Amino acid sequence: MPPAGYGIAADDRRAPVRQVRHVVKPWKEVEKTRHPLAAQGHRFIYHTPKYRHGVHTTPADTDMVAVFLGPFGDLFRRDARMPFVTEGYVDIHPGDARELGIQDGDYVWIQGDPAEKPFRGWERDPEFAEVARLVLRARYYPGTPRGVLRTFHNMYGSTIGSVRGAKTRPDGLAKNPDTGYQSMYRTGSHQSATRAWLKSTLMTDTLTRRNAFGQTLGKGFAADIHCPTGAPREAFVRIEKVEDGGLGGRGVWRPAALGFRPANENEALKKYLAGGFVAPRDDDEKT
Repeated sequence: MPPAGYGIAADDRRAPVRQVRHVVKPWKEVEKTRHPLAAQGHRFIYHTPKYRHGVHTTPADTDMVAVFLGPFGDLFRRDARMPFVTEGYVDIHPGDARELGIQDGDYVWIQGDPAEKPFRGWERDPEFAEVARLVLRARYYPGTPRGVLRTFHNMYGSTIGSVRGAKTRPDGLAKNPDTGYQSMYRTGSHQSATRAWLKSTLMTDTLTRRNAFGQTLGKGFAADIHCPTGAPREAFVRIEKVEDGGLGGRGVWRPAALGFRPANENEALKKYLAGGFVAPRDDDEKT
């Protein structure tokens, strides 16, 4: 049944209604429209897929494995801002990042729909609003399409206890002093910008949806399938710089400053990428 059949107007732009409505239009009409949040600086599709080499947090459950998860691992935690020996990051195309004044390795803030993020009524709960605010590192990644951001779904998110630990523990770890829970974000998590609860979709007896396992289609409500469209892992967001990526928030992140990062290559790295450090041998050398 189309949205109008449930009394939902096609031009209703309120956030909860945008989540539930599903209006089908031909491309010639869609290309003339703009997302309602574009005027507020939202310009990126933010998606949070699972890591290709592991499920949920399994790639980051031990220190020695975690340090290899992305470019920000450091067993010595030379930058006291790090929540753990690794930390959450977002992949961004270098061209998009530089347009926004974001250097490789900078800390950034990702903001979802302001009608719902960090959560409804956050003004009345400033302590948890801080916990829910997504702050993470930016990683230059030329393989990311322009206009798209990506954070892998595989790191432990922030809690009130982990944020308190970062502020009160002598080592500065984002670790709950009471329970030992260790976050891999300073604040927020990969789900801070997406809808992490059941979507307000038309889950009625007439709604067609896929079953939790397999490709079987059914109708009506079903437990443990997140929502009719799958797990909540995509949002329309804006991104802003929070702090410099250099140690202690001063200057450029060292690997980028040294020229060992994409879009910041030094001459030696450019030569290496071009194959300049190898040469074909003649026939005598081959034998």
